[in-house]
Amino acid sequence: MSKELHKQLTEIRGFLHLDAFLRKKHGSIPVMYEMAEPMTGFELAEKLDIKLHEIEVIFINGFVHALDTLIHPGDRVAFLPPGCPGPYRVALGFYGKNQDNAANFKIKKED
Repeated sequence: MSKELHKQLTEIRGFLHLDAFLRKKHGSIPVMYEMAEPMTGFELAEKLDIKLHEIEVIFINGFVHALDTLIHPGDRVAFLPPGCPGPYRVALGFYGKNQDNAANFKIKKED
């Protein structure tokens, strides 16, 4: 007996220039993306044609996560590019979630 996958719509948004990119590519915001099984933020970005260097962190259901976090069908997702200003980076948890991400805004140490 084959098991049919149940697909759900995942709500996707972008911040800053990623909003304009998603609007141009998909016509409206939020993008409603049909998913049948979990995937990482990396995989979802690839399916949406968002370049990885354009993403610093993702929000999943209102909480900051790294790109390797699993997104489940029906979740609400937002992609945030590098460049969010100052104290919000720490307050929202960006800095701790993406130390291995090349798009992470690095604090430069003086010599």
